[in-house]
Amino acid sequence: MLLSVKNDIREIDRVFSCIKEFCHTSGVSEKKCFDILIIIDELATNVISYAFNDGQEHTFTIAIDKKDDVVHIRISDAGIPFDPLKKNEPDTDASLESRKIGGLGIFFVKQLSQLVTYERVEDKNQLDIFVSLKEEE
Repeated sequence: MLLSVKNDIREIDRVFSCIKEFCHTSGVSEKKCFDILIIIDELATNVISYAFNDGQEHTFTIAIDKKDDVVHIRISDAGIPFDPLKKNEPDTDASLESRKIGGLGIFFVKQLSQLVTYERVEDKNQLDIFVSLKEEE
């Protein structure tokens, strides 16, 4: 499935509907579908909020595919070059008062994924996320 998404936060509901339908027709469990929705919510919201700084309407793509027991998500945008994997890991042991605001979203994406990679390809940010469908024991 390939979705073209405008950089408008109102697009998230439409994206969620499409992803839920993909999960349902692909036999993805409700728990794993919820994980995928968390991942897409975080990453799509980041693109919408930060990738484009000119105030204009832009589009980016979300591709999602299932092969065997893995869902592959690719988010691609022509926004400002940004590798979210280079951000420092948050100190999850620090007290709430001493933590910096932000930074947990990418941490959660990594925790819910088997593998996350980033490349800048033809002036586009390309983030690939692989989610194992095997249930943890």
